[in-house]
Amino acid sequence: MIGLISLRRRTPSMGTISYILREDTWGHGYATHAAHHVVSVAFTTVGLNRLEAMHHPDNPASGRVLIKAGFTHIGTSDRQADGGTTVPYQVYALQNS
Repeated sequence: MIGLISLRRRTPSMGTISYILREDTWGHGYATHAAHHVVSVAFTTVGLNRLEAMHHPDNPASGRVLIKAGFTHIGTSDRQADGGTTVPYQVYALQNS
């Protein structure tokens, strides 16, 4: 196994995707390929109208995966990190057209 991708329903019409890959598999397009498939399933089979995703600001490659999968960067969301610091995660969304 090289990683995983998940689709979670958050409301009847909105879901989130997340993914993680082994570091030795980065840069081969696996996350982008998987994200395209999950987006398709979310909008056709599951019937969602919107997807959201976020990534840590120190991981811009994950943002590039989301952009390639059709997502648009919509802002940031502060998340609590270890030690009580706040981290501005990058937030993306994709609307079913």
